[in-house]
Amino acid sequence: MDTVYLLKVDERGRIVIPSEIRKKMGIGKTVRLHIEEGKIILEPAEDPLDKLSKLVKKVKIKASLEPELISKTAEDQLIKELQHAEQ
Repeated sequence: MDTVYLLKVDERGRIVIPSEIRKKMGIGKTVRLHIEEGKIILEPAEDPLDKLSKLVKKVKIKASLEPELISKTAEDQLIKELQHAEQ
């Protein structure tokens, strides 16, 4: 049987995910939230900015020499992320 937790929602709409769940599920700084059949679903997700940082490091763009290339690379990656999230 699944473990059930009763979590409080504070005045700003926030909840705290217990640390044992965060560790077990591999939740870092970002989660994906969607609603499915009237239920809120949270899934671990990598922060898109962290992904972009890794991508920029991987392609080794010199920011001072190619600022427009960084912008284009970031835009392309965000489009991919959005398309993946829609699936």
